[in-house]
Amino acid sequence: MKVRDSGMPEQEYWESLFNVELILDKMEIDQDINTLVEFGCGYGTFTLPSAKRISGNIIAIDIEDEMLNIASSRTVSKNNITFVKRDFIANGTGMPDNSVDYVMLFNILHHIKPLELLDEAYRILKSRGKAGLIHWNYDPSTPRGPSMDIRPKPIEIKEWVLEAGFKQMEYTYINLPPYHYGFVVHKQ
Repeated sequence: MKVRDSGMPEQEYWESLFNVELILDKMEIDQDINTLVEFGCGYGTFTLPSAKRISGNIIAIDIEDEMLNIASSRTVSKNNITFVKRDFIANGTGMPDNSVDYVMLFNILHHIKPLELLDEAYRILKSRGKAGLIHWNYDPSTPRGPSMDIRPKPIEIKEWVLEAGFKQMEYTYINLPPYHYGFVVHKQ
């Protein structure tokens, strides 16, 4: 099952909408991460630079063959990425409980049941593992992003995160210019 309103624009345009290095810095993607799972890798916009930052492996999951083919064709020298075709929304990630250090949920929480995604992230994270969540600003002037009626507000994401069992966080979100905001949350 695809996330609603999830059509991808042309790759070059898509990647122009993010300050990838800033996002990865602020989302705490670094050498302390041994296993990272990405929910919906798309073109590999965040996958490939993350592979250079972490100490271990990335499992990049997507439902679309085209996205997986493009992302995997872009890998040059890093052998620490495994691309997996899987409907993680309908069938989960297939990862064991308490097995990963970090989960990336980037631009995906406009799913009709975002709590299911957060529950799966929580399930596979180790104790004290992290989930990085980013989404489009709740602002109709952004040049892209889901329609405003399904675009989550930061307060909604905070409520979902707490409901999924993640550690209490302060209500400050991370500004990720030019068009995004994010949270880093921890499994208790």
